[in-house]
Amino acid sequence: MEKRDVFELLLGGALLGGGIYFLFYTERGRQLREKLMETATDKIDEWLEELERELANAEEEILSKENA
Repeated sequence: MEKRDVFELLLGGALLGGGIYFLFYTERGRQLREKLMETATDKIDEWLEELERELANAEEEILSKENA
């Protein structure tokens, strides 16, 4: 391995470790993690609602073609 590769791996590991420490062991990190989780669950709820509407529309179209 070249010295540059080792340095990049060490730097990447240090950054990852710092990010994990921030998210799980600091108050601001905990608040950020909770906010991100709320945002993600809200977005998933929106996608599921949209999917449900699309499936209902597709079902209506199929049923209306069968009844015609």
